[in-house]
Amino acid sequence: MIGGIFPVYNKEVLSTSTFNSQPAGAKCAGFDLRAFRWTQVMIFAIEEVNRDPHLLPNVTVGYRILNSCASPGTSLRAALALAGGVERADYSPACAPAVSALIAESGSSQSLAVAGTLGPFQVPVVSYFSTCACLSDRVKYPTFFRTIPSDYFQAKALAALVKRFNWRWIGAIQSDNDYGRNGVSAFIQEVEKLGICVAFVGTVLRTYPMDKILSVVDMIKQSTVKVILAFVPEGDFRPLMLEIVKQNVSGVQWIASEAWITAARPSTPEMYRSFGGALGFVVHKRAIPNLKPFLTEINPYANPEAAFVKEFWGVMTGCSPSVNGEAKGFCTGNETLRDSDVFFDVTQLRVSYNVYNAVYAVAHALHKTLFCQPASQGTNHMCKNVSAISAKEVRYVCS
Repeated sequence: MIGGIFPVYNKEVLSTSTFNSQPAGAKCAGFDLRAFRWTQVMIFAIEEVNRDPHLLPNVTVGYRILNSCASPGTSLRAALALAGGVERADYSPACAPAVSALIAESGSSQSLAVAGTLGPFQVPVVSYFSTCACLSDRVKYPTFFRTIPSDYFQAKALAALVKRFNWRWIGAIQSDNDYGRNGVSAFIQEVEKLGICVAFVGTVLRTYPMDKILSVVDMIKQSTVKVILAFVPEGDFRPLMLEIVKQNVSGVQWIASEAWITAARPSTPEMYRSFGGALGFVVHKRAIPNLKPFLTEINPYANPEAAFVKEFWGVMTGCSPSVNGEAKGFCTGNETLRDSDVFFDVTQLRVSYNVYNAVYAVAHALHKTLFCQPASQGTNHMCKNVSAISAKEVRYVCS
């Protein structure tokens, strides 16, 4: 069993209720199509592994995926629920073991919470989008792994980019979390070595009240700085972006971190007025064969209990799945998603490819644990019973 934690909803609203594959204690808003696709890539990769006769032969890999709300607290609750093997009424103990590894998380603050808590229990955590250099501390986070480079390298590259264009007086925007604070701190250390001054550091977050966002906009407008680095995840940066466009702030050369430079939502004609020409370093991309047909088959009628699919269908079609399909606003069952190009564009798979790699990294670790040899050696004789496998053993193989 492999667990997955994704920010399918990207904003937490405090609540005592639960809904849709989410731990108790929080309610979420803001369905994120990008993160939903990551969940589907994880499922796709696991199904691919299960069809492979050489990788984990005669072993079926299962999965359980939970939403994190892009919140460290909710992400930690999800991780504890998965790692603890919390039973559900529709599972038998034999079919619902504790997970052997977690594919988590997208945010560095979330990964810090998960890896810091599960580390003493030797549960391996493989992140697909957490880049904070702080997570490379093997003493604090001995079971944390990732399929994306550390920001240690990005900070050096961004500093070199600023130096290349001879920009000496710049500003910076950081998100109020570990990703933003550590990223900007590392960047400032690098540019100071090059004789470059950082005039100001503004701080934003998706849950900030508007007055805080406006204060950052005023800081930008009052400064003489014309080059600004934004080391911010897309969701945290968006409120500031909208306000900058609204106030028609232009003439700024933006430098982007990998978290938003290729994101779809900022790439609109409206945003281009203020953010066109932004420079940044992108996450490596690769194609995933046969993924597009898999995505086009997603629908709430094939598997009504599939997590997040009903919400996905509502966002994509504008109607809610219904058995009868009679009431206003309910789907008829004849809707199709085949013409929805944005979600099904698999030519720019970056974070999705990291999720894909994370699944395969865990699958190969499981194979070596169970068969005592790498999958490449073609062995199909188990040296260990599946029921005896532990997360601790998988962790040592990952190392």
